[in-house]
Amino acid sequence: MTMLDPRPLRILLVHERFPPDFGGGGEYVVLQIAKHLMALGHQVKMLTTGNPADQVYEGVPLKRLPISRYRFNTVSGIVAQEAQDADLIHCFSYHAAIPAYRAARRMNKPVVLGVLALFGDAWLSMRGPWIGRLFQRFETYLMRLPFDRRLFLSPGSLGLAHSLGPVRAGDMVLPPGISLEDYHAAPVKNGVMFSGKIDSRKGVDMVLALARGLPDVPFVVMGWGEGLVSFRQSAPPNITVLPFLTRAGLAEALSTASIFLFPSKAETFGLVVAEAMASGCAVVGQAPLDFEGTRIDPSDVPACMAAVHALWTDPARCQACGEKNQVLAQQYSWSRHMKDLLAVYQSLVGNPRHTD
Repeated sequence: MTMLDPRPLRILLVHERFPPDFGGGGEYVVLQIAKHLMALGHQVKMLTTGNPADQVYEGVPLKRLPISRYRFNTVSGIVAQEAQDADLIHCFSYHAAIPAYRAARRMNKPVVLGVLALFGDAWLSMRGPWIGRLFQRFETYLMRLPFDRRLFLSPGSLGLAHSLGPVRAGDMVLPPGISLEDYHAAPVKNGVMFSGKIDSRKGVDMVLALARGLPDVPFVVMGWGEGLVSFRQSAPPNITVLPFLTRAGLAEALSTASIFLFPSKAETFGLVVAEAMASGCAVVGQAPLDFEGTRIDPSDVPACMAAVHALWTDPARCQACGEKNQVLAQQYSWSRHMKDLLAVYQSLVGNPRHTD
């Protein structure tokens, strides 16, 4: 096959979770890749975990294995079975990477790794010194496997990978898309918003501290996870706590926010930051993408509070940042992502594998 060969490709996608199961933005990215590939005429099958009775989701054909995502590391034989007719395997970190790599090498098929998460030293604060080091070692092992291509969401993630293992030919940054048509700025914008999983990595303690320190500023928190109930119970009166249910609901909430607060301690991209930018929000946060607002140290409460207060009390600057962010967000289109992804696929199918 050449780069210009129009023949539809047969792609096996392998990821440890798939909607409606999700742990973050990664599952949304994988779903959108599957749907856009199918819309472009390619044949897609998804191998993941979950209820085997669920064989399709939003038109994407599935094979779900009734096992934990950690046991998914052991299913290389099943990956090989599902990939028999595939031109290429596209897997995603973390727990789909090893079985997909082993199956691809056994079958002499090209395999692409999409790196959805990479945290390095942040594991120590996220999981503690003992368990955190185990996750670090696992991550380092994955980054040393010679996949045919590795796709990273941001330059920061690519740099971290190169600090953990060898630089490989074909490593590239490929930011995800967002559904740009779904995001807009409401005529009246008011308040500070945070959205994400309610856990320590996302900086929810900082959100609480800022809301308590700025009692006259309205905050909206749209989150999910086991910590949502306890967060709601500890939230001060100026925080409205909403459950994350759909991306349409997220888009509506973002449209009315003036400032998007994202004090995450470790991110490979920050999908919701791009969505907030497309909604005309100024950003106060830490994420590895360019935005207008204030970049913060997520551990520095006084500096974070000052950043939010400065934007809140300067509506003209806040609006100008939001308008610039709407322009910056246009680069995160799915059409651009798919064009670059298909170029990667076409470069591998029918060509010798990289072995560096």
